[in-house]
Amino acid sequence: MSTLHIHGNRRTLITGAGALGLGALLVPALSACGDDGGGLGASDAAAQTADVPDLHEFDSAADIWDAMLDGNQRWADGVPVHPHTDLEWRDSLVEGQEPRAAVFTCVDSRVAPELVFDAGAGDLMVTRTAGNVFDPLVSESVSYGPAALESPLLVVLGHQKCGAVTAAHEALLAAEEGTELEEHEYALPETVEALRPAYEAAKGESGDPVDAMIKTNVLLTVQALKEHPNLAELVADGELTVVGGVYSLETGLVTEVA
Repeated sequence: MSTLHIHGNRRTLITGAGALGLGALLVPALSACGDDGGGLGASDAAAQTADVPDLHEFDSAADIWDAMLDGNQRWADGVPVHPHTDLEWRDSLVEGQEPRAAVFTCVDSRVAPELVFDAGAGDLMVTRTAGNVFDPLVSESVSYGPAALESPLLVVLGHQKCGAVTAAHEALLAAEEGTELEEHEYALPETVEALRPAYEAAKGESGDPVDAMIKTNVLLTVQALKEHPNLAELVADGELTVVGGVYSLETGLVTEVA
């Protein structure tokens, strides 16, 4: 049996062998957040916020998704306007919330949905786990926005160079080949096991195997959410749309996957 570990805050992935089962943890190479030299200044961004479609103006999942992708394009272009961050809007949320979309994504610090989609407070209900790993407890959090707050759109968002998926792929491949990995202090066997279905389903896909596993994990999660007891009827009645996407760290763009 093989396991995958990290040590301290080293930025490279370290592999290891363990006796208790498969495990994984990631240390993605975190990009420093630099100035977006070509972006808008604070006053310019504020002036343009009024021209940005408000997610709360839309009722249909298609329109909300289009508006989110428009926001993502602004983010990718380096001209986000950061809507719904002013004091008046914040005060309006004290009495309640009506997020227009739920987003389930990875804990990676480079993939914050409110930034990626250039959204603001009260716009998105976000659930995050390493590698957007899905389990029954997490599913209750993910489904809360659509089921309890009537958000018509649910987005499952994977991302390029996902450390959790990379670690799981290496651990599962090593176990399959009977290869021992160097042991270190920390292991996440449940994360690796939760990603096993994506590993198995992605076998034989063309291109980079980790990229294929990332996309497959998104698609499997989309299907699981469509069939979830809290959501299945909403999906069947057309009241909820579940979409999958993969975020590129290199371009800043989200690409829908199907």
